[in-house]
Amino acid sequence: MTNKTGPREMQVHSKLWHAAIDLDSEAWERSKRTMRILSTLVLSFGLGACGFSPMYGSNGFSASDSVVARLSQVNIRPIAERRGMVLRQQLNEKLRPSGVSSNRYELQVSLSSETQELGVRQDSTRSRANLILTANYTLWDGTTRVTRDRARAVASYNILDDQYATITSERNAEARALRQISDEIRTRLAVHFERSSTAQMRGP
Repeated sequence: MTNKTGPREMQVHSKLWHAAIDLDSEAWERSKRTMRILSTLVLSFGLGACGFSPMYGSNGFSASDSVVARLSQVNIRPIAERRGMVLRQQLNEKLRPSGVSSNRYELQVSLSSETQELGVRQDSTRSRANLILTANYTLWDGTTRVTRDRARAVASYNILDDQYATITSERNAEARALRQISDEIRTRLAVHFERSSTAQMRGP
């Protein structure tokens, strides 16, 4: 007896298979974030041996009271487009969790995106893509440029037959990438302020 599978059943199986891949992708992204945290921990302990304070806390990366105070003085300038608005909100929450103290510093961020399509189906359509977000940022103290750097994040998502499911998958990838970028910018600024404070204490 032959077991025949209709188009509707095949479509359901396809969605279930892609959903399973999405779960694997989430696990992989969590694994990569864990590795980045461990790498930064190793760096922070290395800095600790040279007079720097470890920067890891219960809510993610933290810093000394003086560094936290300086982070709260960073005003994030408006960032273009919807993704920029989301990133700005996340940075405000991470740099100024207790609210605004002053606006001594200005953080200028330029966010760009790129979609890299991967995985080809038998009908030559793409089945998977990478969303690549890049944030170039500059920290200003008045008219003096304090530091500038770049943060980059890559998040994968599935391209499904269902357009709504694809949009949902892409938005999830976008949310992961923006969180990664905001965490990275916050950590790098904290490291900069920590090094600056230590240099000032040591003197010339």
